Amino acid sequence: MLDAPCGEGLVTRALVERGHTVWACDLDPAVLATRDGVSFDVVDLNGPLPYADNFFDQIVSLEGIEHLARIAGCLSEFARVLRPGGRLVLSTPNINDVHARWKYFLTGRFPGFKPITRRPLDRPAGRGHWHVTIPYLPTVAYLLSRSGLDVDILTITMIKTKRWLLLPLALPMWVSGRRAPPGTLARALGSWRLLLGRSVILRAVKR
Repeated sequence: MLDAPCGEGLVTRALVERGHTVWACDLDPAVLATRDGVSFDVVDLNGPLPYADNFFDQIVSLEGIEHLARIAGCLSEFARVLRPGGRLVLSTPNINDVHARWKYFLTGRFPGFKPITRRPLDRPAGRGHWHVTIPYLPTVAYLLSRSGLDVDILTITMIKTKRWLLLPLALPMWVSGRRAPPGTLARALGSWRLLLGRSVILRAVKR
C-alpha cells in the first residue's frame, strides 16, 4: 500500500498497526525512515513516482492533490503503479459546498487559498505547502477516468453543525441537482452531503 503524500505519517502508522505493508512518500525529510514496516521515499508528486507498474494494491492520498501544480500527472502516475482492480482512496477540500461558493462570491477566492492570494507577484513562488490548484470535482473525476480509474464511491468527511445554517442557500442548488439524471456527477454535486460537507472522499478502482 502507498500513502502519498504521507505528511507526518499518522495514516501510515495506523495502517502499519493494522498489519499493512506500507510505502510512504512526501517532499519532507524521511520522518518515517526508522519505523518498522515502512519504506519511505522523498518524492515530488508533481513528477514520476519511483515505483514499478502495477506495484500497489491500494493507494491512499489524503488532502494532497490541491498542493500540486500537476494534478493530472499525479493521478496518471497513481493509475500506473496500481495493479488492475487496485483501489485509490483520495480526499481533497470540497470547493463545491455552499460555504466555499459563498466565500468565492464575497472574496474571489476559495477557502484554504488565502496564502497564495497574498503572495507578492514580484517575488519567486518558492515551495510553500500552499493550496495551489483548485480541486474541481468534475475535473478530478474526468482525470481519474482518463487514467483508467473508475470512481465507485463519492462521499464526504463530515458536516460541521454550523454548515446547516447555510441550508436556505443550498436549497436551490439541491433542486437544480435533482433535475440531473440519476447516476451522473451533476446529480451528486447537488446532494446535501456535497453541498454541506467539508472535504470530498473518492474511491476509484483501476480497470
